[in-house]
Amino acid sequence: MMQLDASQGALIDSLQKNILLTTIVLEIAVILFSLLFSMIITGRLRRIMASMREIREGDYSQLVEMGGNDELTILGNEFNDLTERLQTSEQKRSRFVSDASHELKTPLASIKLLSDSILQYDMDIETVREFVGDIGDEAERLNRMTAKLLSLTKAEGAASEECEIILMGP
Repeated sequence: MMQLDASQGALIDSLQKNILLTTIVLEIAVILFSLLFSMIITGRLRRIMASMREIREGDYSQLVEMGGNDELTILGNEFNDLTERLQTSEQKRSRFVSDASHELKTPLASIKLLSDSILQYDMDIETVREFVGDIGDEAERLNRMTAKLLSLTKAEGAASEECEIILMGP
């Protein structure tokens, strides 16, 4: 057709070149847009991953600032909520361990003091019996505390098993 009508042939050739050039420009634009978009998304995901690593090391103060109004922002907000709950749980656990240690030290110190007194001093049998009775009372107190701690541990284990069952669901 180009040979028959040179002007139409030139027009068609020009159109083909324009279409080819437009296609190449659009493909480059799509590639650049895709690269930019993937860099933005992976950067936001890297922030979450970096915070996860810090939390794994025990730093529960890590919060992720995501910005935006998309699924990654929702994920970041959920992550922050989870981190705050972990931090609260860790503080409660630490306080509990400290309190439990303190409560267990008192009867142990009493038992130690009473038994040392029996061994170090020449006492009449009635005083020794009184001290041994006190040692028994303190040992029973330790026994009750230990039983409470064990039942608490069992209750926490049962609660987490129930939670797993609920999460897994039917």
